[in-house]
Amino acid sequence: MTYIKKEAGVLKRALYAHIKSSGTLYSRDAMTVMQNDPYRLDTPANHRDGEWLAEQLERAIGPYRKIHWRGLHYAIVAQGNVRKPNGEIYRNTEEDWVWLSAQAGKAARWLGYIPFERIIDARNAEPILYRPEKKSTETWITAGLDVSIPDADDLEPKAQANFRAPQPYSFVMWGEKTSLKEVLEPIAKRYGADLYLTDGEPSDTVIHDMAARGAAYGRPMVVFTHSDCDPGGHQMPISIGRKIQALRDLKFNDLEFDLVPVALTLEQVKELGLPSTPLKETEKRADKWRGAYGIEQTEIDALATLRRQVLREIVENAIDPFYDHSLEERLREAEEAWEEEAQAAIDEQIDPDDLHSLRMEAEVKLEELREAIEDLNERMRFSADGRFRLPEVEVPEPEADEDEIDRQAYLISKDWHWVDQTRSLIARKKYEDGGAP
Repeated sequence: MTYIKKEAGVLKRALYAHIKSSGTLYSRDAMTVMQNDPYRLDTPANHRDGEWLAEQLERAIGPYRKIHWRGLHYAIVAQGNVRKPNGEIYRNTEEDWVWLSAQAGKAARWLGYIPFERIIDARNAEPILYRPEKKSTETWITAGLDVSIPDADDLEPKAQANFRAPQPYSFVMWGEKTSLKEVLEPIAKRYGADLYLTDGEPSDTVIHDMAARGAAYGRPMVVFTHSDCDPGGHQMPISIGRKIQALRDLKFNDLEFDLVPVALTLEQVKELGLPSTPLKETEKRADKWRGAYGIEQTEIDALATLRRQVLREIVENAIDPFYDHSLEERLREAEEAWEEEAQAAIDEQIDPDDLHSLRMEAEVKLEELREAIEDLNERMRFSADGRFRLPEVEVPEPEADEDEIDRQAYLISKDWHWVDQTRSLIARKKYEDGGAP
């Protein structure tokens, strides 16, 4: 089977294009953020491995079904004679499992041999989504029916509209621990955020889902991260930011996003006097971490358990500038003003013949719907198009607190050039101050 390498060269070209557009002389090495940086996977070896994995996936489950990495691992092992690209038999070993999921799997997805969506994320919980549905404003004329069914002669035309406007930003809340659900879920529900809670670093599947939902929403996306104050927790926002950068270049070109590390920060640990524990002896980054920050490690669970209300306030304060609290009230006021003006327009324009025609239509519908009271309101709506000249619907635009937004401690801002975003990620990885260029 021949596989079309849809993403072959896309991120490599994007890497050089971003550097060139910045007017700098940075090398691609200087713009590399992660060990398996998506922008550096476009190599002959990775194409070879990615194509091999796509062949195994189709052989195991066909061209459309989904599977998780462990399931694919066992499907390949069960065949007993599948050779890896280096000629060795694929076996049920930790080495082959890690190569499949962490190397060949990444290559296959980031280079376009298999869609991100075909791999089920068996390690992380499903996101909890509170983002409001996108709806457009409509106008219509309704007879104003309630539960009871009036006589057709009693019907009077009434102008109505559904004034809807989205918030200026879409929100993503990510937490390193599933134990954060009790604190973060009520906040996500209140602000209409997508909530992702993972056991450790989020998988590529999770991050692809974030980016896909953000792109579909059509508004700038703000990602708020919550992780431990240790080398691993410090690294995770970097990985998330870099992969969303890459997915924007790869698939979601119109996606705008900011990334704000909310907790747990070094300043919060010191200010709140949170307890710490020694770094594990196996932590390779320990000396560099201690040298940069002078502390051991503090889990975000310490803040969530000991100072839960403080964590809530920290999270809400981070989100608050991006959220327009006055929007619902302004929508309601605009809708009421429009209905009053529209009703006056109807009363002025309607004549007895129009009203008689409407009532004749209503009489027929009432006879048909006597036994369907629950559906009556929806089915008694008359289109305003071509029958009435109604005032234009002017929906208030959502507003965010730009002054407070400018003061956010960004890891990535949508307003920065890609090179400046990348430099911020690299600076954080080196335990230096990232943020605005």
